[in-house]
Amino acid sequence: MSGSLRFPAGFAVQAMQPADVEAVLVVQAQAYAGFDLLEDAGFFLNRIELSPRTCWIARGDGELLGYLVSYPWTLGEPPQLNVPLRALPAGAHSWFVHDCAVAPAAAGRGVGRALVSAGLRHARTSGLACATLVSLGPARPYWAALGFEPVATDPGQLDGYGTDACYMRRLLSAER
Repeated sequence: MSGSLRFPAGFAVQAMQPADVEAVLVVQAQAYAGFDLLEDAGFFLNRIELSPRTCWIARGDGELLGYLVSYPWTLGEPPQLNVPLRALPAGAHSWFVHDCAVAPAAAGRGVGRALVSAGLRHARTSGLACATLVSLGPARPYWAALGFEPVATDPGQLDGYGTDACYMRRLLSAER
């Protein structure tokens, strides 16, 4: 996605830039209050560097309302949290949604859905076969409503994501 997409709810989705990371960290801390899953600035800068066309923010009224970090990845092998990557896997078939968070003050405005929709469009046009993610327990119904279904995986692959984490997949041919 180049440029930005404007939404009737008064916000725009645009590419995440290194200058956005400080505000992203604030939204992350708000969205994940009570969870021990926070990733540092180096993580976000690493993903922007590796996949600048698949990391987005939603901005409205001059404030960062939410963000989505995603990238092409190997199906069935969720990456570890807060670990820098040297490169993205060659021949990836999956669009991995690493993190999508919305500021509590922006809840209910469609920010998360807009970010995911932008990502799904990009993944489809990139020829990826499916989208995957690791959902935290409380978010599972949200992701299910967006067409993601639980998929069995080795529980050890979800270490660090929390006790109720669930690996989920959505085929990209499914239109929503």
